[in-house]
Amino acid sequence: MCATAEGRRDVCAVCGWRLHGGPVLGALTAQDLADAEAALGAAEHTWDLRAAALAARDPDEYRRLGEIVRGGPPKPDGTVPGTPETAPATSGHGPALDELCQGRLEELSFVEVGADGLHLTRVGVTEAGIPVPYDGGSVTWRAVLPSFDSGEALRRFQLAGGCGTLPAVDRGEFDAAVEEWLTTSLPADPEPVVVLLRPAPGWELLRCAAVVVARTCSVRLELVSGTVGLGGPAESEDSNPPPWRGTEGPLKRRAALGGVRRLLRTLPLLADHTLLLARADRDTGAVRPHSHVLFPAGSRLGPGETATTEVTVHGGAGHAPLYLPVLAGAAAADGSGAPTVTVHQITVGALEPARLTFVLRGPGEVDLVASVAHKGGRLPEPAVLDVPRLLSRLPRRMVRPPRLELLFTVELSGADRAETEERLTFVRDVAALLVHRDHDGTAVRVGAVGHYDHADYESTWAKESTLLRAPVLARPPAELPEALSGWAPAPRRQDTVSSLEDALHQAASLPAGYPGDTEVCRVLLIVGRRPPAPSRQHGVVPACPHATDWRTALTRLRADGFRVLARVDAPAGPAPDAASTRAARYAAEAWRALGADGVFRPRTDSARDVVRAVDPPWRHEGPECPLAFAAPLM
Repeated sequence: MCATAEGRRDVCAVCGWRLHGGPVLGALTAQDLADAEAALGAAEHTWDLRAAALAARDPDEYRRLGEIVRGGPPKPDGTVPGTPETAPATSGHGPALDELCQGRLEELSFVEVGADGLHLTRVGVTEAGIPVPYDGGSVTWRAVLPSFDSGEALRRFQLAGGCGTLPAVDRGEFDAAVEEWLTTSLPADPEPVVVLLRPAPGWELLRCAAVVVARTCSVRLELVSGTVGLGGPAESEDSNPPPWRGTEGPLKRRAALGGVRRLLRTLPLLADHTLLLARADRDTGAVRPHSHVLFPAGSRLGPGETATTEVTVHGGAGHAPLYLPVLAGAAAADGSGAPTVTVHQITVGALEPARLTFVLRGPGEVDLVASVAHKGGRLPEPAVLDVPRLLSRLPRRMVRPPRLELLFTVELSGADRAETEERLTFVRDVAALLVHRDHDGTAVRVGAVGHYDHADYESTWAKESTLLRAPVLARPPAELPEALSGWAPAPRRQDTVSSLEDALHQAASLPAGYPGDTEVCRVLLIVGRRPPAPSRQHGVVPACPHATDWRTALTRLRADGFRVLARVDAPAGPAPDAASTRAARYAAEAWRALGADGVFRPRTDSARDVVRAVDPPWRHEGPECPLAFAAPLM
């Protein structure tokens, strides 16, 4: 019933039909012949329906194939014949893969017997022990044997062993054609080492082709192919699935390289997979390459598994995109000795950290899958990079910035507590960011002067006659929040000027944070809403009761090397009258002078923006570092 030439067997090894029976007495009657013919016809019908169920991709195709099966279309009940059982395939890593991985085999060939044809994938191993598959050639079944039907569905029906009303496929010619293709396609080796990706159960002619491969080559390992179209009801979890289950979508030229690659991903790593970074010497600032092991040699994944690791890298002195080369092994100082696996790029702020996640999919396959620097955005594609040339562009050394002395003046009078608390929170946030650079005050010191209105008054918010808070002298940034904990807000009595001029004079009189050190970056940051009072009344703008001139204090601060910046509320809308217009004009002139070195706005410029502006930058001798740093420069 399967049209397989099996003349010397009593029972067909393919379909199980009895070919030769025992002797009987007497001649066969007409009924005996009719019964035998009916039994054979029913068996042929069942055999063809089984092939149609495997070959069909959808219900319509199953119905069309049913029109050519022997014995007519399937019954209306839609019963689908089962698929005959076959011996399970050998699975696991196998000695051939281990020999390839260990270098005892120069090349391994994967032969896949698929529903669309025969496919050869040849796999070699690089010097770093990374398996590399490449296409060794393919051939369609029509090219192997022209007697196959030109229709794709009918050809799959034939490959599943179906006969129907089609011309029979000559099994001898089929086997010879498969053997000829193998002989011409495989490497010129007396016994080429082959891994056979054989079909799933039920595909009769594909099974025959796999037998020819096993007979012709030195097959070290057999696996069931994962090609689309080689599935079918026998692979489904349903007890009586539709005949088109397991063959979704049109048949394509197998997942050849993809299927082999999935198998190669289970091989162990022969070399550490490392991330190439830079590291600056703490004492001299000299920049050297640094290898961080992401996945150590010997790591091995199971089928379908991945492994992940996280690493924190740090930005350098600039803002240009940074390269993240992943190498097989540790590179020498000149970048040689470790082949490149892949190269990614990220953008990290100057001196800022970035937490990265790398995933290992197999030898030589390491992807960057998550990055704080690219949160919400698409990661760039891996780049092609010359690592020795990249390392030749490392800076000679990183030059530490001068020390930072940062003083705040904080206006403590407000329309309500929330207004004043927002300013104090901002100051604490700036100090917290500076703690990341320097915790103990070696490189950063901060101080503050708080000021109220000029009017002497008694309030439940602040003590009587309070004009200025006792200054907080320059200290490590970690100590500033506690020093400000006693600062209390007070209600604002008028909206024209504050006592900022007194705070400026006091700031100019404070002792230096780093006495005797000329390499200090000194910054005064004014945090408030109202400008300082003039020394003499300016139209409707009241004068300072003590006739303090803020311009004199500003000149002194700048003479002492201070950059003066302002973080001030944005001006209100158009003034309602002439007096308000003159007051607004005075405020604009004052803030223009006080913010000549930079102006920041609440709810627009964050504490981090301010730190970037006041923090003196690192410098580099030579070109900007193209690699991320393994450790913070601070």
